[in-house]
Amino acid sequence: MDFLKNLYSYISEAENNLDALPEDVMKELQKNIKTGAKDLNAKWSNALQLVHKAYEVSGVQRPTPDMPNAWKQYEQNLHYAVTQLSHFRGLKGDWRMSSSIFRESLEVKNTKQFKVVINHSNYSDSHIVEANSLDEVINSIEKKNKKINLETVIEKNEAEATLTFFEYGIRLNLKIFISEK
Repeated sequence: MDFLKNLYSYISEAENNLDALPEDVMKELQKNIKTGAKDLNAKWSNALQLVHKAYEVSGVQRPTPDMPNAWKQYEQNLHYAVTQLSHFRGLKGDWRMSSSIFRESLEVKNTKQFKVVINHSNYSDSHIVEANSLDEVINSIEKKNKKINLETVIEKNEAEATLTFFEYGIRLNLKIFISEK
């Protein structure tokens, strides 16, 4: 009976170790993490993204929490990624998700919303676009039309504009109405 207990404990111990990555694979993952942290052209939003990329590059499947040994290694790699990113990019680097989110939330948006209605002989369509001004919306439409050689006639006031289009001097059955929302 003792033999079976010992055999069972040996098998269960071996099963627990099967979910751990070999040492050479761990070294390769950490090498990829360090390389990614050093590469200042790579933009990492956080350390987790870097770890996921290291696993992907190495061709290693990421563990799940039900794999205790591999999960512990995953956590070690995450800690290693934080250490490497802070070493190569600093604690205030762009890799810190929270600082990016706070910075973006503090930035004031100066854009306005404009309703753009396109009337064509066969259909009518409307869109909401964001831009700094009515002129910016008009300029973007004109820029596209110049590529296809359309002439644009603009009637506008401060809050809205109507664009009519001509090709070879002939008015097309197309109008665009733009108004601030």
